[in-house]
Amino acid sequence: MKHIKNLTLRAILAAVICVIAPLSIPVGAVPVTAATLIIFIISACMDMRFSVPAVLLYIALGAVGLPVFSGFSGGFQILSGATGGFIIGYIPCAAVISFMCSRYPRKKFIYPLSMALGTVICYLFGILWFFYISDTTFLGAGTVILLFIVGDAVKIAVACTVSIPLKSKLRFHYYK
Repeated sequence: MKHIKNLTLRAILAAVICVIAPLSIPVGAVPVTAATLIIFIISACMDMRFSVPAVLLYIALGAVGLPVFSGFSGGFQILSGATGGFIIGYIPCAAVISFMCSRYPRKKFIYPLSMALGTVICYLFGILWFFYISDTTFLGAGTVILLFIVGDAVKIAVACTVSIPLKSKLRFHYYK
């Protein structure tokens, strides 16, 4: 029974990501998306046994064509396109945030720190993939990244404001 509860919780978390993630603001080839916001919140509130599989399920659903990626798009071509590296970067981003916030749940400074570190890792995946598939110069990509840094700083502030009290209120009892 506990395995069914665990699977159900992972599926619900993936569904929440699928509902929120398509909301985005188009900014060139790589949009500013709400996916990172919801991944920050879920990862801060849950440990890696729940957040990472939820992100993997979200990516798998998008890869098979469900419109869960930014702008309500889907399909493997999105993963192989300009945003693919960022989407794949959600996996280690969620892992880092979940690990740090689960390890030190009472230390409030860990939440924004883990989200910033997860964002940097996501950026590394995204930028490396973007450079690989496009002819963009470092200066051109740097200008776009500045917009993302401001947007992600706002998302980190919102995610911390939501996830810190939410984690203590929910008091998830993880099933072993």
